[in-house]
Amino acid sequence: MAKQLLVGAGVGSGIAKAPAFVLLGPDSTDATTDAAHPDLLGMEAVEAAINSLAAQLTAKAKDPVTGNPTNGGDVLLALAAMLRDPALHESIQDFLNSGSGAERAVRGAFNGFARKLERLGGYFAERSSDLQDLANKVVDRLSGRGEDAVFPDEPFVLITTELSPILAAELRKTKVVAVITEKGSATSHSAIITRGANLPTVMGVVGSCGIEQGEEILVDATSGQVFVAPNEEELRQYQSAAYPTTTLMQALPSPEELPVRLMANLGSSFEIPTAIKAGAQGVGLFRTELLFLGHKKPPTREEQVFEYTKLLAGFQGSRVIVRVLDIDIDKPLSFLQGAGTGRYRNRGLQVLIANRAVLETQLEALAMASEYYPGTELWVMAPMVLNIQEAKIFVDLAHRAGLKKVGIMVEVPEIAKPRKLRKILKFVDFVSIGTNDLTQYVLGRSRYSSNMALSETRNNKVLTIIDGVIQECRKAGKHVGICGEAAADPASAKIFIRMGANSLSASPALIPPLATALAY
Repeated sequence: MAKQLLVGAGVGSGIAKAPAFVLLGPDSTDATTDAAHPDLLGMEAVEAAINSLAAQLTAKAKDPVTGNPTNGGDVLLALAAMLRDPALHESIQDFLNSGSGAERAVRGAFNGFARKLERLGGYFAERSSDLQDLANKVVDRLSGRGEDAVFPDEPFVLITTELSPILAAELRKTKVVAVITEKGSATSHSAIITRGANLPTVMGVVGSCGIEQGEEILVDATSGQVFVAPNEEELRQYQSAAYPTTTLMQALPSPEELPVRLMANLGSSFEIPTAIKAGAQGVGLFRTELLFLGHKKPPTREEQVFEYTKLLAGFQGSRVIVRVLDIDIDKPLSFLQGAGTGRYRNRGLQVLIANRAVLETQLEALAMASEYYPGTELWVMAPMVLNIQEAKIFVDLAHRAGLKKVGIMVEVPEIAKPRKLRKILKFVDFVSIGTNDLTQYVLGRSRYSSNMALSETRNNKVLTIIDGVIQECRKAGKHVGICGEAAADPASAKIFIRMGANSLSASPALIPPLATALAY
């Protein structure tokens, strides 16, 4: 497997591969401006810097040749309008009058406006980061610092803390093939620009700024997955999705032509159109981590209901399987108490049970969303269940919240033992097999071993356990699906189908080639 697999919110669709170009955000704590440029402390100089930036944004909003609006031009014009707001200028003047230097006055005024937007919440809160970026640009002009980054002359994947609308607009002049950000959301102005430019983008990827300069990156914007140093097998698999043969470009096989249901793995509701276009017959794994990652406190029930209803609305008449928060030591959350010991420490359902209020709120939000869209078949499952007691607690809490279809993921060999599984199957409605973790734990490999291949799932030790789980589910009359990466590998998928799996779930980008391989 890849050196590391990161997940974020996919923007639009598309697949890209290139070396990483890491561009960290500006150091907003640099306070040298006032001391280095005492002649720029007046309002006249500040207004000159603001007007210069506003004029530049206005110019960038139109194509210099045709005069037509550029992609994202409306966003740039909106930012220019913010800069020209008289109230903003008055606030800066007030800071200067109170004795602040130019930089402090600019940042203070912009921060004040940003806080007002944050208090409004939702769409407006997301615009507050635009103001922060504008403040940085104004300060750059006051200090004489350079404005434009120097990008590589060869294709690259941009890795940055947060993509500003201004930088996003500049990217059209570069050889960027994809964008990955550690912060930001799929509804930001920057996302609007990259989506319009058909530039594969994944936002909110925690840990992405740890990627090293020049490392090979594979970006799957349809599922929000980022492969750091992918292996040859992963590259071949995605190449078939990115560069389809004549056969793959023809009409996709109909559901009747497929031996099992093919479903999508998604990380956000913004990926729904891509999944439907790819032929997904529902959602086999909806990761909910993106609602929680990067936050100091868990999202409210109302915030979660908003996201879940968008998901269920997009798949009315189909099945959607949602996995509750799956957290581990690689995705730390300050508001969660750790749990467990040994190799499963701080992983899976045991963490949620130790933080029951977080779990209960999520289950309640899912149940409420389901009431709004009863035509969508909502199934909810727990990640990395370690024992019978955990499974029972989860099912009881889910039923108490009002959820009807409740299942578990089989990701560790201990829970797959026939005697344990039979007891669990008496009270769960379905099982989903996560081949990634199961394969690594069965073979005793590191979760981030760089020599792990998709074919490792076809190891006899692993297949024996998977087959055992499938047969126990069949005997109990319970649905069993495969949602790990191996589900998209045609060779492995055919084995799972022969064993009796009821569904396979994969990245939307990999569904068309998988469907073709299974139907013909």
